[in-house]
Amino acid sequence: MQKLNLRSPLQTQQSLERLTDQLYDELRQSTLKHWLNDHKTAQWLDEKVQEWAYQAKNNLDEQHPYQEAQQHLEYWLQLEQVNAAQFQQILEQYQSFTQQIGLPDLSDFWQYQLQQAKHSVIQLQFQLMKEKWQRKLTEAVAHWEFEQLALLRDTFLEEIKDFLASLQKMSRYKDSLGADTGIFLDYSSGKLTQQDVQQFEQWSYYLEQDAELIRLCRMIGSAQPSRYPRKNFAAKYDFQAQEQMRQQAHEEITGISLGQDPNLALPNELALLSDPDLQILFDLKYLESNLMSFHMQGQQSGRVIEDSRHAKKKLGQKGPMVVCLDTSGSMHGQPELISKAICLYLGIQAMREKRPMYLINFSTNLTALSLNTNTALDGLIHFLSQSFHGGTDIIPAMQHAVEMLEQPEFQNADVAVISDFIMGQLSPELMEKIDLQKQQGAGFYGVAIGSFRFDHLDKGLFDHQWIYQSSTGKVIELQPNA
Repeated sequence: MQKLNLRSPLQTQQSLERLTDQLYDELRQSTLKHWLNDHKTAQWLDEKVQEWAYQAKNNLDEQHPYQEAQQHLEYWLQLEQVNAAQFQQILEQYQSFTQQIGLPDLSDFWQYQLQQAKHSVIQLQFQLMKEKWQRKLTEAVAHWEFEQLALLRDTFLEEIKDFLASLQKMSRYKDSLGADTGIFLDYSSGKLTQQDVQQFEQWSYYLEQDAELIRLCRMIGSAQPSRYPRKNFAAKYDFQAQEQMRQQAHEEITGISLGQDPNLALPNELALLSDPDLQILFDLKYLESNLMSFHMQGQQSGRVIEDSRHAKKKLGQKGPMVVCLDTSGSMHGQPELISKAICLYLGIQAMREKRPMYLINFSTNLTALSLNTNTALDGLIHFLSQSFHGGTDIIPAMQHAVEMLEQPEFQNADVAVISDFIMGQLSPELMEKIDLQKQQGAGFYGVAIGSFRFDHLDKGLFDHQWIYQSSTGKVIELQPNA
């Protein structure tokens, strides 16, 4: 039996285009319409709409509600002639179909035709009924398909509105997080819940209101080992390394960009050097290549090929990071909130800088998350939302951190421990492993949340030690072995 093809690809495409236009019209009339003028967001939205249209087209249910009527019609289309009994059967099936789609009942007319009992009349009416049935079935399937796509469109539109509303709330904090709208777009899977956004706002609010906390985050992110200098190591490339030779031909200023060249820095950036209190901000911007600088036109570049075996990582370049976050019972409340705000900042910076980062959430148990190119921002928020609120056992977390340093991706990584440090001593065996990693170039940094010192910890464990006094909002840096 030959199956009827009741769907038209062209008609489906036209329906999708019509519904897509309606989707954009509704967004333009909403309170979120200003996002359509943001180039990055508009580009992201176009990509999402294209993905939706493709999925919607392929996810249409093949078993439409008129499947039984289609099977009956396919049977009658094989026949050229019918007798009176067969005509009565097709009439009953057609009437059932017309009732299903809400057409007027014309059974009296067809019964009159049947009563004529003339063979030629029955055959003519049989052909007319098949043609009308096929036309009405095609229309019904097309209408059902459009309704299905409209339902999918409505669901998708609500998801987009929810996401843009979340983006609007989150982008308010982009300056305090040192991020831009692109971070929220590029690293979101679009599955942020209201609770996720509230958590994000809570952590970000602390950062926005506390300049000292931001300064601490930047110091953690740009710190270098102090006891053992970080070694250069050969970078591993899958392609032949290239060294850039540049001929400076600065002719005119064409704009503003972020950079690390003091000679091109804007006057307001250089003015930071005149104030001892602001000089550290200039240093941090310089280390992070975030100096607002003049962009000069005329810079030309050539290249020479260098053996990849001699390609070296730049000394002082930011590498991978391992962060151990204490969520034990003693951290409950404001200390945990501040610690997670720090982790959020470091995580977003790692995403922005393509810097590998590994998060360890510990108490008496531990969980871990590796931030990479496939990690979504909502995944980071979900991870930070976890808490143990049990006892504090730093040993498994430090053991796991050392194990990560042995992985190729995390060689020479920075290990930051954020805790109240109400805990015991590390074992001599673990300290030996840590010291070995430090000799290889790894850095270990301690961040205490609270008004106390690190005296109870092993001396020499951390290259840098900071205390954030949550009661006063002050950051104190302790000297190693202090």
